[in-house]
Amino acid sequence: MAPELLKGFYRIAVFVLGVSIALLFVVKPGTAEFVVTLLSIGVGAALLIMVMLTSRYFNR
Repeated sequence: MAPELLKGFYRIAVFVLGVSIALLFVVKPGTAEFVVTLLSIGVGAALLIMVMLTSRYFNR
């Protein structure tokens, strides 16, 4: 896989994860926005883990 593609996905994952964590302190618990923020954290973390595992697999 192209390293530029992995860097792009890495930057997207870090951005989504960072913004979602920042929003976690702003939105009120128990609202729909809070649930969406938690889901965004999960998606960002999953994407970050997949990028890291893919990078390790292709760098062998």
